[in-house]
Amino acid sequence: MTPNDVFALLVLATAVRVFASDLRYLTRRLLRAGVRVGAAALIEDRHHGAPRAPRKEVLTPAAHDEEAQP
Repeated sequence: MTPNDVFALLVLATAVRVFASDLRYLTRRLLRAGVRVGAAALIEDRHHGAPRAPRKEVLTPAAHDEEAQP
């Protein structure tokens, strides 16, 4: 490892240490904003009565056998 490599590694380690708290803060802030936007969209859809997917009837093996018996 050359002295330039060591210096570059030290610079990188210092930058990570200095900016880690800022990155953590920004990440949390972006996640909170995303949650707010998602929750607002869900509330808006529910408020406007967004159509729901039709329910499909699922036959279980037991129900299928009961229909086949006379």
